[in-house]
Amino acid sequence: MAIGDVFPAERKTFTDPETGRGVTRFTSGRANNYPLYYFIPSHTSDGKNMVFHSERSGWVQLYRLDLETGEIAQLTEGRTRDSGWAIWCEYHLRGIYNHLSALNDVRREVYYFQGEEVRCTQIDTFENRGVYEMPGRISVGQTGFSPDGRYFAFVHADRELFMGAMADREALIHMGQWSWGKDHNAWRNNVPTTIGVLDTETGAYRDVIALDYHVHHVFFRDNNRLLVNHPKNDSGMWTVNLDGTGVRVLRPRDEQGTICHQVVTARGIYYEANLWEGEKRHVWFGRYDSGTDTHEEVQVPGMGYVHTGFDPAGQFLFYENMGETHELLSVHFPRDPKRFRLNVLRHLPSIPFGQRYHAHPFLDPERKRVFYTEVVDGFSQVCAVDVEDLVDLGEYW
Repeated sequence: MAIGDVFPAERKTFTDPETGRGVTRFTSGRANNYPLYYFIPSHTSDGKNMVFHSERSGWVQLYRLDLETGEIAQLTEGRTRDSGWAIWCEYHLRGIYNHLSALNDVRREVYYFQGEEVRCTQIDTFENRGVYEMPGRISVGQTGFSPDGRYFAFVHADRELFMGAMADREALIHMGQWSWGKDHNAWRNNVPTTIGVLDTETGAYRDVIALDYHVHHVFFRDNNRLLVNHPKNDSGMWTVNLDGTGVRVLRPRDEQGTICHQVVTARGIYYEANLWEGEKRHVWFGRYDSGTDTHEEVQVPGMGYVHTGFDPAGQFLFYENMGETHELLSVHFPRDPKRFRLNVLRHLPSIPFGQRYHAHPFLDPERKRVFYTEVVDGFSQVCAVDVEDLVDLGEYW
């Protein structure tokens, strides 16, 4: 299999017997398929194509999905060993570094990591080229492009140091001497990382900020500011200007816990905050107003591990909930106790560990379907559920 190879549609449509909603399954077979990390777009803005990962060749590669025909075309042919997103997904995968790619919709290019190199493929012509060499470094965090397509931001670390730290962590996990609650942040605090940006017009690279700890995600709040997960020694989000100034934690930990996931929208940053009391989790849904530097939150009972859904317009509220059950939910009138309700969009099977199995829901550019990942016969598949009747009800935040 090579860049430009085309494969027939695998699309299947059916009606969810529980909700009556239309569901489309775009991929199939005994291989994991999953979109780009959901904080950033997987779709082109014209709604015609989507970029996703697939392990169908025995190597993690990126593919282009034609949303009109269902046709699939290969975009990369990376051959890196141990290319899994080790910190939060599977470690010993091979191919390109999974979960760390990003789509530049302005230039219609997807950037990805192969060994110690940033490469890109133009998704229409399949032209593939090297972008930037980073000897001795390794990409370790989820990436993003500025809205104007000018800058590509990514997180990297010293390869030898990072691989040694990962080997130590893996050994402790295998020996049963690792606690996520106790050991994860201590591990982060001993893995220095650097956030940098590439200029897509000139190819020039520059450091934004050097950190003495590991961060998991970096993407753009606007054309001039980055949003980063997480602060040192805790969950949460912080911002930094492209020149390295203006470092500030947004909505720090308080009596309602701290932020885990957030999405940048036209109406502010939507997120969920978690607070643990013993073994019990309490969840608040929130919105951070970038204009006024304020936030408001609503507690939602009965939630488990949540991913806040990504609607770029910030109008439709939906979530993945992984608690006693696993489902996609829309949240109606969250600030009005008399009318508040949760609406099940689709019940999902339980999932194993690993980011490629999470639903990670996001709305398509046409505002008709929520795309997500669903496990089918043990493998993650790219799916979508019809929500056109819900997106503009005005019953949300």
